[in-house]
Amino acid sequence: MGVIWTVPGFLGQPSDWDFLPWPHRTWSEGAGSADDVIIGYSMGGRRALAETHRFAKAVIVSAGLNAPDPERRLRDEEWAQRFESEEWESLMSAWNAQPVFGGHRVERNEAEFDRRELARMLREWSPAVLPPPELESIETPLLWVAGERDAKYVDIARSAVSRLRRGELWICPGAGHRVPWEQPAAFVTRLRDFLELQ
Repeated sequence: MGVIWTVPGFLGQPSDWDFLPWPHRTWSEGAGSADDVIIGYSMGGRRALAETHRFAKAVIVSAGLNAPDPERRLRDEEWAQRFESEEWESLMSAWNAQPVFGGHRVERNEAEFDRRELARMLREWSPAVLPPPELESIETPLLWVAGERDAKYVDIARSAVSRLRRGELWICPGAGHRVPWEQPAAFVTRLRDFLELQ
């Protein structure tokens, strides 16, 4: 096995993945080879789906499937505007309070981010903007992960894996949307098995 590349979700940081017991790097456009593994979470999972052909294996966590959706696009635009102008503490409180996170909080320091870049990501990488992934054409062995308390994304995961040629589904017990950080030990165990790592 080559390099493990991680693709963070929105507001994700490279250090978020430091619980992994193997060396890993943060993926950037063009990185990776046929011996490597790509692990994408949420927004990063949707981005990783378009790159799976370049990797030996792929792991997609809590990712949606892109589709035209005017309401979702409007919500993402509203969030983008808030990230451009709202006071950081109240913004983070509102972001973490979204039902999708099920009460799980992640603390973030404003100094580590460019607000304009965050707003751009919300606008340009929205699932309502990006083209739907061609799941049937993916040849790479792929593990799709969702948390059992994240009902919407469990349904998406099941649907996605049914369309994959070499897909495996794992519903993580006791987890919501942020599976790797809610259940890190279980996540590592499942990765170890899928990636055949010691």
